[in-house]
Amino acid sequence: MAEPAAGGYPWYWRLKGTLPEPVKQCARRWTDVAAARTLGSVNRGLDPDRVCLTLDDGPDPDVTPGILAELAARAVHCTFFLLTDQVRSHPELTRQIVAAGHEVALHGKDHRPVSRLSLRQAQRYLTAARGELEDVVQQEVTWYRPPYGAQSPSSYLGARRAGLEVVVWSSDANDWVDRPADEVVTQSLAGATGGAIMLFHERLEPHPVRGAPTTSFARVAVIGAILDGLLERGLRPSTIGELRALHRTAWFRP
Repeated sequence: MAEPAAGGYPWYWRLKGTLPEPVKQCARRWTDVAAARTLGSVNRGLDPDRVCLTLDDGPDPDVTPGILAELAARAVHCTFFLLTDQVRSHPELTRQIVAAGHEVALHGKDHRPVSRLSLRQAQRYLTAARGELEDVVQQEVTWYRPPYGAQSPSSYLGARRAGLEVVVWSSDANDWVDRPADEVVTQSLAGATGGAIMLFHERLEPHPVRGAPTTSFARVAVIGAILDGLLERGLRPSTIGELRALHRTAWFRP
């Protein structure tokens, strides 16, 4: 989900916003060469025949059961990036996700952007959220996705010190924008190539200032159509942990 403009952020975010797109792309390539090994977030796998459909902001009692049914009908698995505030409200639903063989990952306690937190603040916040999620699912949680994809070097290092591997995405359905369901499916599948990590939402967590976007399409039906489209292309929906190799990028956004 998109985050607001970078007004009020440190100078380097504002400078980035003024650069022409070709310059930004060149800078990203060189940054990946120099820093991806030490400051890299997972953004895709290298598998030619697998993709990872990831679902953010859950669990949701109105949507998650239907998603689990769609996944079970096709005997495939995915990765759920959960908010611990939602997990606390729906612990049994969270355990159903685990019992069905899906991968549980952390999206934060709530949906606050972490990019403005210091290293120590991010580490403390994420350590507590990780511990709370692990208490419910009774297994280790290692993957973490920052809300809005917002990440600074300090918040990245805070996540790593909290014992978490940061995961972003390579394909975005922009499912927070309301439009016909077939357009959402088409956009999602447009980025579905071997090894893709695909971003989708079970629900849209309200922003603390702007509230939540409103969408009218049926999320469960859209996810079913996306899964069918992937299988028709010979791509196997999998969890992040099932990808055989991972690619990392230096991903920093305000």
